[in-house]
Amino acid sequence: MNSPEDLVRIGRALSNPLRVRILLMLVKNPTFIQDIAQSLHIPYALAHMHLKILEESGLIEGSYVVEEEPRPHLRKVYRVRDFRLIIDKQLLEQLAGSSK
Repeated sequence: MNSPEDLVRIGRALSNPLRVRILLMLVKNPTFIQDIAQSLHIPYALAHMHLKILEESGLIEGSYVVEEEPRPHLRKVYRVRDFRLIIDKQLLEQLAGSSK
């Protein structure tokens, strides 16, 4: 975390219970957006919006894979990135110093 904006981005990503559920799903098993939407009983567009926020925060990443069946096409698989999140006074002092 290098800036106050990074802290806000991560805080925003974790502020929604549905995004936390998605994060917990992905930590168990990388998966596709369609599977997430179906498992959580939410529209595809809503799953896409939440995945975008999580991806922009740096907590997850997506990569494209080629699916051969029923015809060749690309699908994006999402997975949790390796991260460690510690918000303490030292981090806040560091961010306060960088925002001057």
